[in-house]
Amino acid sequence: MSLTNEFCEYPCGVIAEANEMLLKRIEQEIPLDIFRFPSGQTYNGWTVPEHWQVKTASIFLDGKEVFDATQNPLGVAWYSNSFSGELSYEELLKHLVTKPELPEAYVYHCMWQYRPWEADWALSIPFEKLQKLPRDRNYVVDLKTTKSPGEMLVGEFFHQGESEECIVLNCHTCHPKMANDAFCGLAILVSLMKALRGKTTRYSYKLVIGPEHLGTVFYLRDCSLRDVEKMVSGIYAEMPGTNGPIRVASTFRGNQKIDLAFKNACREYATEALHVPWRHGAGNDETVWESPGNEVPFVEVTRCEEPDHPYREYHTDLDNADLMDPNQVNEFQKILCKVIEILEEDKVPKRKFNGLICLSNPDYDLYFERYDPAVKKDLDENSEKWGRLLDCLFRYLDGDMSVLEIAEIHELPFDKLLEYLKKFEEKELLDFTPAKIERISPKRY
Repeated sequence: MSLTNEFCEYPCGVIAEANEMLLKRIEQEIPLDIFRFPSGQTYNGWTVPEHWQVKTASIFLDGKEVFDATQNPLGVAWYSNSFSGELSYEELLKHLVTKPELPEAYVYHCMWQYRPWEADWALSIPFEKLQKLPRDRNYVVDLKTTKSPGEMLVGEFFHQGESEECIVLNCHTCHPKMANDAFCGLAILVSLMKALRGKTTRYSYKLVIGPEHLGTVFYLRDCSLRDVEKMVSGIYAEMPGTNGPIRVASTFRGNQKIDLAFKNACREYATEALHVPWRHGAGNDETVWESPGNEVPFVEVTRCEEPDHPYREYHTDLDNADLMDPNQVNEFQKILCKVIEILEEDKVPKRKFNGLICLSNPDYDLYFERYDPAVKKDLDENSEKWGRLLDCLFRYLDGDMSVLEIAEIHELPFDKLLEYLKKFEEKELLDFTPAKIERISPKRY
């Protein structure tokens, strides 16, 4: 939460002076490699925009300023052109952005930074201020903006594991001063990477942070096929601090190892979680990571109440650090940590015996008691699940299934199942080998 508060001080954008300051602040936590993409670069129709600045943005009535849009970083639609002239109220209204259901809010208008060819001009005005403007008068608008060459920045932190296989974590940095979308998500990922930094891990980990869509598009453009092939899974994380259940949108193919890890972690550690198909979350850079020729299996995890309306303050200046519920944030972070623990610890058990083992024999003492009408037993509420596992377990031990896969078939907690199977290893009934995350090689044109 402390990092969230600090990050929210930076009025960042696709290209903005604050971007450099934000990355320097993050470098106090973890080292970053910074990739720079000059304005004007294009790829697949995407364009790195120019550095856009607002000089003046005022509305006048009878020579008196009645609204100054420069008082809020969202006050001018991003990448607006300049405009100076007199307009009727009806004409002015066509260039004003407001939200009556949040009368005090400034609304974030960001479309033109992705579609510079459509740029016009617009001002964002709180509805309560708009209501005070007379409807039968003419207004003078003085909007001066500048565009000049700049650089789009993408930061990367890389943690080398024992394997070259890499799990990617991603979050955007371009929403000025907004906490839930997504500086709180950024704070969680930075903290997570900081914790991993001093540890020995099976997998390598890569944190990629930059402007939404554009940053990832150009970052991946410059990645070699070999680099992309090493990326076996990914997580896009944002909107962790508001009400509502954790919402996990699956990878494009679904049923990938990372999908199973999220299902297991959420079932055991989330108060409430929804697992939805690909792109049924809020929707973000997972489309870029999973794009043709890259095809990195990517999960998007948020607290999205509805895909089109993630939370009430979405894309307004009311999305600030005070909006964050620390309990929601902590639970979100815990789920991410548990997913990584599962992927790190997942193993493939292979039996060292033939036939049926009498698990209740004191020499083994591995049996889970089940209901018996003739015998009173103090049974756990999940005793039947564990009993059903024992009906099938021995057939799973041919070295073809991982602990996570078995856990998901029976809806059991991964960590408890792994702990149980380690007792089989102690009895020399099986051996473990590390489980792998299978990655279908991307098809490059």
